[in-house]
Amino acid sequence: MGSTQNKKRKRRVKRPDVGSLWGFLFHKNPPPNDMTRGTLYASPEEDDESFQQRPGLLQEAWNKFNFWSTFAVVLFLAFICVLVYGVVLMWQPQSLDDIAGYNDKGATKDLSVIIRNANGSAVSFSEAEVNRYLRNTCRMRQTGIFSIFANAQGLAVRVHDGYVELIVDRLVGANMHQTTAVNLTFSQQNNHGRPELKVEFKGGPPLMGSMPRGGQIGQVGVPQKHILVMQPALKTLMDCYPDIVAAIDEYGYCPVFQENVNGEGRITLIPYSPQ
Repeated sequence: MGSTQNKKRKRRVKRPDVGSLWGFLFHKNPPPNDMTRGTLYASPEEDDESFQQRPGLLQEAWNKFNFWSTFAVVLFLAFICVLVYGVVLMWQPQSLDDIAGYNDKGATKDLSVIIRNANGSAVSFSEAEVNRYLRNTCRMRQTGIFSIFANAQGLAVRVHDGYVELIVDRLVGANMHQTTAVNLTFSQQNNHGRPELKVEFKGGPPLMGSMPRGGQIGQVGVPQKHILVMQPALKTLMDCYPDIVAAIDEYGYCPVFQENVNGEGRITLIPYSPQ
């Protein structure tokens, strides 16, 4: 009897149709009452709408940083680039090959004796003569924080029309040069019947409109008010030549700078003449 009931139960079980099962598993649009539609599937229209409402990366960045914040960041990056470029140019030395007498081995004249023997008369020197004299008489030594990795190599004079360029050549490391130049302009004034020599740290074409050029660090021009830091070094240089400084003060000499056609300049010491 048990076997008869089992046969009846087996007859009541209705096997699913293969076609309906295939459609249920692989149908592209599941029935609307199916729970999977609300949780796992979405219509193409809903996908497009959610994609349009989702902001992109640039839009999120723009929402996070307003216009002025973005402008400040761009300005800061531009400042960093200009600063790095300026530092690189400062460490690139200017060429000293065109300075007469700086690298040659020509004979040297004792300029202090020539000035003393002039007895107040006008006396003139070429750019080469001045550089050879400085090469053989000036012993430079680097001091301060730069003395750790830099050594003073030499001192050069480049003459221009109306001013002179005094260049300090340093050797950094094994074979890397760095130059610092100071532009000097001299004028003479009458101070209660006595000549007074006035020295200004400027010369050459101005910087940024009318800003006076005081010199040059590497290949970068420096304003006059910033090159004043070289004044103690120039005072030390004057102390190395007391005879020349005394003669200039005694006879009221005023240096006049002229650049010749061939590029080599001359320095002429003109005595003071009261008017």
